[in-house]
Amino acid sequence: MCCDIPPDLWCDSHESAKRCNVKQQCDQFRRVKLPIKLSLYYEALCPYCQRFITNHLGNIYNQFRGLIELEMIPWGNSKLLQNGTIRCNHGPIECNANKLQSCVLEYAKMKHALAFVICFERSLIDTNIESALQYCSGFIRNHYRRIRRCYDSERGIQLQRKAFHRTMTAATPNRISEVPYLLINGYSSNPDANNLNIHALQLLLKKWKRIIHDNY
Repeated sequence: MCCDIPPDLWCDSHESAKRCNVKQQCDQFRRVKLPIKLSLYYEALCPYCQRFITNHLGNIYNQFRGLIELEMIPWGNSKLLQNGTIRCNHGPIECNANKLQSCVLEYAKMKHALAFVICFERSLIDTNIESALQYCSGFIRNHYRRIRRCYDSERGIQLQRKAFHRTMTAATPNRISEVPYLLINGYSSNPDANNLNIHALQLLLKKWKRIIHDNY
């Protein structure tokens, strides 16, 4: 039987899965219950990144906790120069903010790291990095000393180079040039530009949550 159903709908029902000859795959998808990986590429002082992180990302993470695996890559449009130094889109302050967040994401659990990043990004609008770090440090208090050492040492630079390579090797048809940029399980529906559609993202996650937890 010919399958004329869009792939996004194959596992919606027993009939559609059978019609498209993917019933076994849909059953396996339900049993395994692998998390959906969200990879957010951003830079610390980008206003659009700040808006998405402070207004939406925390809500999405909390609403779908247990369903998603969140990855955050603070690099964006920064550049790694031939002499090994880093030049950031919004200047040296952003370089330091990106570096600090790389350290936080390396050593703190995501739920604590995300809470810190949200607080930090909000605070950066009105204050400097050091003040924002101190103000938001309660979210990372169990790892503060380690994060501080990372930020003040070569380790922070190493993590930023890692973020650079992660951004440059993202599985997208074109180089990521606009941030914030989101991949879902390594996939973007709009590879040419900023692809964040909050409403569509929430609908997609709700749909996948239903597919994983419900029966046909």
